[in-house]
Amino acid sequence: MTNRDIQVKVFLGVGLLVVFLAGCSAATGSSSRATLEPIARTAPENILVSPDWVAERAGDVVVIDYARSMDDFRQGHIPGAAWVARTVTVTTVNGVDGVLPSVETVAMDLEEAGVRHDTPVVVYDSGNSLWASRLFWALEYLGHEQVHLLDGGIAAWKASGHALSTEIAAPARGDFDPRVREQLIADEAFVLENHGNNDFTVLDARSPDEFSGADVRAARGGHIPNSANIDWVRNLRNDGSFLTVAELSELYQQTLDGRDGPRVTLCQTGIRGAHTYVALRVLGEEDVRLYDGSWAEWGNNPNAPIAQQ
Repeated sequence: MTNRDIQVKVFLGVGLLVVFLAGCSAATGSSSRATLEPIARTAPENILVSPDWVAERAGDVVVIDYARSMDDFRQGHIPGAAWVARTVTVTTVNGVDGVLPSVETVAMDLEEAGVRHDTPVVVYDSGNSLWASRLFWALEYLGHEQVHLLDGGIAAWKASGHALSTEIAAPARGDFDPRVREQLIADEAFVLENHGNNDFTVLDARSPDEFSGADVRAARGGHIPNSANIDWVRNLRNDGSFLTVAELSELYQQTLDGRDGPRVTLCQTGIRGAHTYVALRVLGEEDVRLYDGSWAEWGNNPNAPIAQQ
């Protein structure tokens, strides 16, 4: 065999390998069946924590009081907690309300609250975990691996008999270098490309009236075609805590069964959708993404398809 024959065979072999790999990449990169590779983050069974759990770890976890007013914080908060304003995770970008500020801005604000990569973070709010869920998602999106949510918020803390503190002290600055996980967020293009696929699930956490188009909060009312409506409040018990895993499973089972692709959550501005993100994480769903632009973006785009009922 001549050197030229050998070169031709090698060239053809490499060419076939490139074609094969390109085909594999196309099959997994653009299909909504592409499953999320496991990432280091809080195990589903450890996401929601109790007041006792938090109290037992005082000094070993960073506790963040999120989105309550500063006046409420002054009147009483979990001892050692740092106050964080709701604007840390919401801003307006290109006319779309409620989206996450720049990664650098969020990370800097969280560092000032004492967040560190090597220390677990517990987030809580006034009680129904709506805003705490938003911060939970933001922390996971920015790469924190140990994020927990106080189930029931400060109301649960007080109901458990734990003391509140009125002391306000600046926390020691943290060390939080963001490691963004793009697979935890969905943009408009991703939803446009996939919403018609049978294995792709869009979960709309808004109210039934918003979903149907009766309650219009953008240029157009309605919902993304083929999406399912499960109002975020259905994730809750009367006391503001999350349903049990069994109850959440029953709530979402019919919608999720038979669909192997990503689960995308949304609402009006990505707040209620974050609550559903947490509910699905608690259920053990791996490929869950928040459509941060939500209806504030989709409903104001005249070219985005909508459905009404």
